[in-house]
Amino acid sequence: MLPATIATSVAPETIAKVGRLFNGSAHDVLSELLQNARRAGATTIAISTSGHVGDRLLHIVDDGSGIADPAAVVTLGRSRWSEETRIREDCAGMGVFSLAGQDVIIRSWSQPERQGWMAHIPAGAWESSRPIAICADPINRGTAITVRMPDAWSEKLGETVKSVARHYPLPVTFEGDAVERLDWLADAVRIEEWNGCRIGILHSDAASDTSITPRLNFHGVTIACRIDHVGEVGRGQVWTARIDIIDCPAIQLVLPARKEVVQNPVLDDLRAAARSAIFRAIADQPSHRLAFTAWSEARALGIELPEAEPYLYGWITPHADMFENYLSGVRVTDQSMVIMPEIDALIAQPAALAIARHSPFDGELVAEEPAFAGYSWYDILARVETIGFDVTQDSRTFAIDVTTGAPADADHGYVDGLELTATLSHAGAYVDVRCDADVAFAADHDMSDRIDDVAIFVRRGAELVAGDVVELARRALFDPDNDSDADSHDTQRSRFFRDATDRVVSILEGNDVAIEVRVRALLTSHPWLVPADRTVTITMTREGLAVAVTERTSGDA
Repeated sequence: MLPATIATSVAPETIAKVGRLFNGSAHDVLSELLQNARRAGATTIAISTSGHVGDRLLHIVDDGSGIADPAAVVTLGRSRWSEETRIREDCAGMGVFSLAGQDVIIRSWSQPERQGWMAHIPAGAWESSRPIAICADPINRGTAITVRMPDAWSEKLGETVKSVARHYPLPVTFEGDAVERLDWLADAVRIEEWNGCRIGILHSDAASDTSITPRLNFHGVTIACRIDHVGEVGRGQVWTARIDIIDCPAIQLVLPARKEVVQNPVLDDLRAAARSAIFRAIADQPSHRLAFTAWSEARALGIELPEAEPYLYGWITPHADMFENYLSGVRVTDQSMVIMPEIDALIAQPAALAIARHSPFDGELVAEEPAFAGYSWYDILARVETIGFDVTQDSRTFAIDVTTGAPADADHGYVDGLELTATLSHAGAYVDVRCDADVAFAADHDMSDRIDDVAIFVRRGAELVAGDVVELARRALFDPDNDSDADSHDTQRSRFFRDATDRVVSILEGNDVAIEVRVRALLTSHPWLVPADRTVTITMTREGLAVAVTERTSGDA
């Protein structure tokens, strides 16, 4: 026999907080009610609305087994599901309480009593123990819930229903139309079964793989969970896993909201299974670019993989401005390639000029990739161990490199001899390599590499003009982070070019030429300032500036 009345039944202190156990959003309410319908054996759920703006009703109707005992609806924490369902689903008797604080009418069929019933729960009844009347209802199947919708629910209700139903296992209609559903693992390149779960492996953009990306699907409820991804060197995509939880009671969700996963040993086992599945998916591919450590991990798990595809990218000379650095995009596969380690732009830029003109290495230079150290094809490659310059000036020779600045008494400018020097290692042997160089830069004896301090050496007879050296200095030295008080990047570049031009010209051509270059740079717009029939004579001294404007004669240049 159905009871005449029911009442909310929880501890008084919990009743006062029941409205805060759930966030009251349409998404969470619909998620909970759809899960209840699924557990009740429903085959379809219909969602619809009625009423008008400011007084709209939301209806959720399912064709499941109904609610046998009306008291179970408002008894927080007491689940009336079968023992099998409680074990498999970790039911907590909290689903309908997602409606706490709302005005709700519940109509349902009670199979034991072979009778339909109806209860109206006013918004204020959820946080009190006042009786809620139960009356007979003609419903003869399933459950129908009507909620007076808060205004916040109405605006995007259609999108909310689509989101809730997207990965739900049962068909859902909204306002009579079927809601599109998508298999949680639709994009998977490999699917494996594991202890009541489906593990799907996906190949996705690295940028889309974040800590808040949903990884688990619990019958339509998607949850963020840390599942390690596996990346490949030099590729913008990562291998990730999604888990579809079908029947795995040991994977538990944090109550009441079910938006987090309980951290337990079974979850750790699931993560390990997902990682192994990722390696098996990679093994299905024709090739890979795994780091050696990841490749070794896969082999330790019994997953045989070939070594990473044996190519490296051609070496691109680094710039001091990090925003100008990039990978060449040119793949080099020749086993005669020579690995160039990361070196400072101060040495790399003039070294690249010497290498381009004199080709001192037998193979093509490639950028190093430390992640490949350990692969047999990588470890046998020749490698540049050290690189620098020998400078001959006034019958003495000194070395400069990344860690060794120019001697304090060295004269900057033209030198009698300049050689690029490098040491290569290959197959356990070391070889010294030399070739002529035209330009070299070095930090001064205090290791300052600012344009005002850096040592600049140019070999006599080199086919270079001051502008070539200035441009090389820009690539080797210009770092916008060193001039952060400028108003723009263009201002920073202009300042650097001004200072670099002064420095290079004064070193190579003397101070008088440097002054001329500076003045000409300041007056580049002079054709627009001087009328065609006038001559402007400017006299500049440290004490002042004199300007004379006269009529132009035929002899004026």
